[in-house]
Amino acid sequence: MIIAPLDLAAAAYAAADVMTAAFGLTPAEQLQRRDIFAEHARHPGLIARGAFDGPHLAGFCYAFPAGDRSWWERQVHPRLASVGAASWLSPTTLELTELHVHPHHQHRGLGRALITAVCDASPATRVLLSVRVESAAARRLYTSLGFEELTTPFLFGGTPPFYLLMGAQQPLRR
Repeated sequence: MIIAPLDLAAAAYAAADVMTAAFGLTPAEQLQRRDIFAEHARHPGLIARGAFDGPHLAGFCYAFPAGDRSWWERQVHPRLASVGAASWLSPTTLELTELHVHPHHQHRGLGRALITAVCDASPATRVLLSVRVESAAARRLYTSLGFEELTTPFLFGGTPPFYLLMGAQQPLRR
């Protein structure tokens, strides 16, 4: 398995396939995610890495600087402000946007390798992410890297599932 820079625009279809396998997305959700990935590929400051099993994308992670008032940031700002943590949405924070590993490649350290590769490539002093409350394995991974829960559970747009915001200082714990 090789961790390498990922051209997210060119890999939007493959990335959507990985996310679909990991989350069981419907065909409509898969198309929506592909379009979102293609849009995110144009974001200034994007850092994307892929885990490649030969020519096949086994997992991916990407992030970009916070502070752009994206849909995600408009959703999380009130949550962070309510606990006195609104400063996490600044250009010195890296917004870890997506991390997905195909189920056939999970539990092999790829998630950890992808996150650290993305974060190591950034000059940001902090990293912020959202995670599903029921994703115990993801939360354990993030905690092992130094992330701490910043909020109580909340809903994006009022619809399940519940999420938490987690943040870590750079460099991440190894």
